[in-house]
Amino acid sequence: MRPSPSRFQWQFDWKSVLAILLILPILLSLGFWQLRRADEKAALLADFEQRRNLVPVAISGVADYQNYLPVFALGAFDPERYWLLDNRISHGRFGYEIMAVFTLTDGRELLVNRGWIAGDPSRQTLPKLEIPSGQLQISGELYRNTEKAFSLGAEPVTDLWPRRQQWLDLDDLSGEFPVLLPTALRLSEDSIGALEIERMVVNVTPAKHTGYAVQWFAMAFALGLIFIFRNSNLGELLKRRKSNESQEQ
Repeated sequence: MRPSPSRFQWQFDWKSVLAILLILPILLSLGFWQLRRADEKAALLADFEQRRNLVPVAISGVADYQNYLPVFALGAFDPERYWLLDNRISHGRFGYEIMAVFTLTDGRELLVNRGWIAGDPSRQTLPKLEIPSGQLQISGELYRNTEKAFSLGAEPVTDLWPRRQQWLDLDDLSGEFPVLLPTALRLSEDSIGALEIERMVVNVTPAKHTGYAVQWFAMAFALGLIFIFRNSNLGELLKRRKSNESQEQ
């Protein structure tokens, strides 16, 4: 009988080599991607905290539409043109997020997020929406979502108002609304026209992204250990060492 080697040796299995070459880079890339997302969310939170306490300025004098910048606007809500963003759940309740057109005193138009309103779970009727009339001042913070919404197809566009859609992209509105500002205003809770407001700066915190990264790296580490034990005599050496220690005792 051939004696077992007493030193560490490799004995590669091509199946496990192929598996680790394919899977390990994926696990590591997912881990580093989560770390990058954590940094991005931390930057967003830092921007929010930095700008939230600034004195609101008139949007008519703003040139750089930075997210979370506190502003106020003078003008009037369009009584007919608004969107109901579908399938917005709040505390387990079905409803819509209302996006309205607000005409500024200088003639330009602004997209305004009025907040959430409860809807008919059977989807047979649309909610009755009260729209403030006349010239008024609204306030809130600028926010334009830079992430492209996921959709299985193009949103149907009709000439009828109000429009019920899954999502709304400012870039897609430029043709229909040529004087629309390249940003949106999220109303504050105490602003005229505000509905039910529940702001969420980030949907996943930096700490959660870091936790996900740790999980991916842990899986990569576990895969590496499995590869080493399967393609070497390390397990046998450890067993022999443990056996020798037991005999010495």
